Amino acid sequence: MADSSDPRPRLKYDAYAHHGRNIILKHFLANFPDHESMPLPPISSRTTDPAPLPVGILGAGAGGLYTALILQDLDIPYRILEANERVGGRLFTYSFPDSTGQPYNYYDVGAMRFPKTDFMERVFKLFRYPPFKGELEKKLQPYYFVAEKKNGFLDYNGVTRLQNQPRLPDPFKAAAVITSENKEKYITVGYEKIVNDVITPFATGIFNDLQKGTDKGWQKMMAYDKYSTRAYMSIKYSPTPSLGLPECPLPDDVVNWCETFDKSTGWYDRALSETVLEAIAFGWQPGPDPSPVKWFCIDGGAQEIAECMKNYIISCNPNNPNVLLYNSKVTSIKLNANSTMDVTTNSARHHEFSHVISTLPLGVLRTIDLTDAELSPMQSNALRELTYGPSTKVGMQFKTAWWTKIKDLDIVGGQSYTDRPIRTIVYPSFGDVQKGKTTTLIASYCWTDDADRLGSMIDKVDVPLKERVLADLAAIHNLEIDFLRDQLIGYHAWSWPHDPLTMGAFAFFGPAKYENLYTSLNTFAANGHLHFAGEAISVRHAWVEGALDSAWRAVSELLTDPRNPWGDRLEKFYKNWGVNPEWVSKTDKHGLPVLKDGKIDRQDDLLLKHMVLTHPALFNL
Repeated sequence: MADSSDPRPRLKYDAYAHHGRNIILKHFLANFPDHESMPLPPISSRTTDPAPLPVGILGAGAGGLYTALILQDLDIPYRILEANERVGGRLFTYSFPDSTGQPYNYYDVGAMRFPKTDFMERVFKLFRYPPFKGELEKKLQPYYFVAEKKNGFLDYNGVTRLQNQPRLPDPFKAAAVITSENKEKYITVGYEKIVNDVITPFATGIFNDLQKGTDKGWQKMMAYDKYSTRAYMSIKYSPTPSLGLPECPLPDDVVNWCETFDKSTGWYDRALSETVLEAIAFGWQPGPDPSPVKWFCIDGGAQEIAECMKNYIISCNPNNPNVLLYNSKVTSIKLNANSTMDVTTNSARHHEFSHVISTLPLGVLRTIDLTDAELSPMQSNALRELTYGPSTKVGMQFKTAWWTKIKDLDIVGGQSYTDRPIRTIVYPSFGDVQKGKTTTLIASYCWTDDADRLGSMIDKVDVPLKERVLADLAAIHNLEIDFLRDQLIGYHAWSWPHDPLTMGAFAFFGPAKYENLYTSLNTFAANGHLHFAGEAISVRHAWVEGALDSAWRAVSELLTDPRNPWGDRLEKFYKNWGVNPEWVSKTDKHGLPVLKDGKIDRQDDLLLKHMVLTHPALFNL
């Protein structure tokens, strides 16, 4: 881990950077086989306009606000257009109107937890950004990913057990759902060892690459990128002999059994590489005794991250009331004949910008009129083909934190898991949870097919959904439903795919669907004036970190454009905002990007090379 006392992001070459760098190098090799011998031009500003138009930032979520922070630091004018009446996007914290448990009468509808790992370095540096004067850092609070006493529940096939109870041979009646030959062997080994055996060869290969400076592990993982996790397990996987299982792919019912306990319904239909990289993100490490990952949440809710950035941006622009415009839904993006950008909001108001950085979710961006934005066919296809994963949450506010008090439950933080419709229960980690003063609960957290089904009940038939959730809570915790009905004060349910401003929760790609999106949207459109950002475009997608990393790349792209008047600020940009290691071809022995005189040497600058190879005319080549 990089030195946490240094406020500048010093991002190490991690598994995700390894993934991103190799995707780009593979793209170069396939499309530009002579790229290594191609000299790259110096980065210099040609424009002498003393008063350039502002940069338009579309969206005031994590990526848009972070973009604004960078431009503010570099003294580059900008304006943020936000369709909602609040900032944050998927940083969304809902506060219940009843004051019970105040100030902790809220739950995080969107992002809610942050693992302290190398791949989250940029977001933790944001928490410590010096101009915030400790406002965010002091709100960092431990998050109990697992209950303090490991006394959450497992509830499957009508059987409920505590997570800390001794394991029985077949506690959840797996023999009733697995009918294949040798089912006893699979059940005896258990789904955890099987899933770990699936992931280990690929994750170990990635870690070996990082240690040895090779790409063999990545090549092995990507050799199966055309496979979903389900297809790999049922067609290609062969168990390690030490497990004592048949040395052949898994039967379909065993794969379904693993998915039920390991993830959510339909999760295994996504790319195998997504499953491997997520395991690493959640702390998978080689060896028998991996060090535990420390998790954190934000006191007051994750939306405080966005509010802190917004407040700082507003304070820096006291004489510019238009620096952040709410209720401004972008309806059209157009490249003008004079090479400026025209952005229309609410089908009426026009904004003129020198460049546009879009941090909008890509599904939303596709609904905007881009006829005259000059996207390439590959970019248009990427917007159409991308996959966002569905996610729903149901928050409930109770009179008391009954999960800490009633029937010796004594649950502090962590989660309970079930095959009932609510799937995951998340107990609060914020506030004085030890004393049971936080009385809000994420009563249901669902992904994939489970979220699609539960989400269809939100708003239209809230009463049946509320009753379904209460019934599941009562059954899992061995309580009377009438007790929970009496305890219930507030209820709030949210489906991210049904929100027209997001159209999904987070990027989650199917087999072989990521590489083309990554290479096509990590370069600009509109002849260098429209830049794409957002978590979906980052290798660290589905995390706030991904939104920040993509914002960094978009600004770097803007500064590298030889026509902009701000190329002289690259050194300050790298000094204050770090370097995404996936865009540099060399790293030192500590895994940090190698710089020359405070900048990336142009022959090592993969972003510059990507721009030159895809848009040579821009560089007079």
